[in-house]
Amino acid sequence: MDPTQPLEILSQFGISGAGISLESLTQGYINDTFRVHTPKGDGFVLQRINRAVFPKPELLMANLEEVLPLLEAPGYRGLKLQLNTEGGTSVKDAGGSLWRVFHYIPDSASYTRAETLQMAREAGRIVATFHILVTPLPPDTLQVPLPGFHDIHLRFTQLKAAISTPAAQRKEKCTALIAQAQALYAFCRHIPFSDLPLRVCHNDTKLSNILFDTRSSKALCLIDLDTLMPGHLLYDFGDGARGLITDSPENGKTQKTAGADLERFGAFVKGWKDSGLNMEPLERQWLCHGVVLMPALHGIRALADYLCGDRYYKVAYPEQNRDRAGQLLQTAQTAQKALGPMQEIVKNMWA
Repeated sequence: MDPTQPLEILSQFGISGAGISLESLTQGYINDTFRVHTPKGDGFVLQRINRAVFPKPELLMANLEEVLPLLEAPGYRGLKLQLNTEGGTSVKDAGGSLWRVFHYIPDSASYTRAETLQMAREAGRIVATFHILVTPLPPDTLQVPLPGFHDIHLRFTQLKAAISTPAAQRKEKCTALIAQAQALYAFCRHIPFSDLPLRVCHNDTKLSNILFDTRSSKALCLIDLDTLMPGHLLYDFGDGARGLITDSPENGKTQKTAGADLERFGAFVKGWKDSGLNMEPLERQWLCHGVVLMPALHGIRALADYLCGDRYYKVAYPEQNRDRAGQLLQTAQTAQKALGPMQEIVKNMWA
């Protein structure tokens, strides 16, 4: 990328002049993201949407324009898009990539690990609060930029296709992971998705997509809203809880775990209940299956991507997608073993 390009894009959002500096943020897997420092305020966040992942980025922006006006309430800090000089919410560059700018929220940070039970509780509260706020919006109002995103049957079909690719040297390194993925799919395929109600879902509520106030440790809001789509409540519950039941980093090498951290899981559930979100009985019954489903699904995706030569996720080293898959599949297996105790926690919370 031409280093002057982000500055040229910023000028089209009315952001220019002396003293502007850019800081590349590398935590995300997909988009190119920059923190924009300005001399007059707290600055902005500039993003270039990855067209290889989101071939129709206009759909993402349409969803943001539908949902963002709803996400401003006591206990929830809304994100704000900077309008371009023509009043739109995005800018397209000469290569066809779409750029957008968010206002930066001061004194905020995201984390990959819940250091305290209060943080886990706040994570549960903010995800459920998001669902309360978007409830007025019919799910079919939203565009679907990633069809089949959380379809476990589709993802397993893609894994089977990836196993048949010519990259035999990679397949040989994944025998145990493939068997683990097959066993988890056999478990998850029996979730009655067609009986569960559709909701407006974030669809990527892992802890690092929650913004916290660095002064009070209160959760502020969900970020990374590109996966806004219709979905099931267990998706967002499972994605939010999966990073709490184990300390092993998603991007690290697979580590043995001592079992699910039910104390942090219980704090997450308590925060979820504190929000006052209304759920149907069937949704509550299958919530904990989401804690198995989501890391299994993401692990299957990472494994398929590794077998196909790392086409989707960014990698810092050649085996990173295999390591991601191993860690995610192990997290799913840990959750599966703890399913009974997790379900008891949920049952007792609403007793």
